[in-house]
Amino acid sequence: MNKLIASIFATTMVFSFSALRADDGDSKVKEKIPEVRTSDDKDWSIEVGSGMLWSDVRTDLPGYTLIPASLSAALKVDDVSNDEFLGGAFRGNTEFFFTGLGIAVLHGTESRFAGIQVGPRYNFVQPGWAVVPFVQGDVGVSFTDSQGVNDRRGNIGQGQDFCFNFGVELGFRYDINDDWFMRLSGVYTHFSNAGLSEPERKNRALDAAGPMLSLGYRF
Repeated sequence: MNKLIASIFATTMVFSFSALRADDGDSKVKEKIPEVRTSDDKDWSIEVGSGMLWSDVRTDLPGYTLIPASLSAALKVDDVSNDEFLGGAFRGNTEFFFTGLGIAVLHGTESRFAGIQVGPRYNFVQPGWAVVPFVQGDVGVSFTDSQGVNDRRGNIGQGQDFCFNFGVELGFRYDINDDWFMRLSGVYTHFSNAGLSEPERKNRALDAAGPMLSLGYRF
C-alpha cells in the first residue's frame, strides 16, 4: 500500500512539474510578443497640409489668391458609435483639433496671414472602409500686414492687422495603414475684424475657398 501511495505521489509530482514548465514557457512566449496598437487605440494625430484658396466667392474685395500651410494636432474625443442610428449612416467618432496656420498671399492687398484655429471634426467611419468622409468647423484669430490701400470704394484691404477667422471643411481621409493617413478636402474660410477698425478703416471681410491636401501620423 505504501508503495502504491508513493508511486501515485511521484507521478503527481512529475506531471505538476511538467505543467509548471510548460506554463512558464508559454508566459515567456507571450512576453516576447509585442503589443500591436491599431488606429482605434491611438488618441492623438499630427498632420501637415497645404493647398490653394481663391476669394472669388465674394465681390467686395479684389480677387485674392492664397497659399495656406498648416500644422495640426488632433485629439480623439470618443470611440466609434452611432451604429444603430439611421442604419449606421452616421457611424463615426469625434476629434478636436488645434491648428497653426500660415498663408502666403500671391494676389491681394496684404502679403500674409498667420494665426491659430481650433474646432471639432466628425469622422464617418464605416466597417472595412479605408476612405473616411469627414466634416469640421473651426474658429480662430490671425494677424496680417494690413495696408490701408484705398480706391473709389474706400479701403480695399483688411481694416487692421488683428483679424478673427472661421471656416468649414469637408472631404475624405484615406488610411494608408494604422499609423499614416492622407486627407483631401474642400475648405471655406473667412477673415474679418468684426468692425474693430471702424470708423477709421472699413471692415472688409475676406472669404476664400479651395482644396487642401495633408499627410498625418497617429500615435
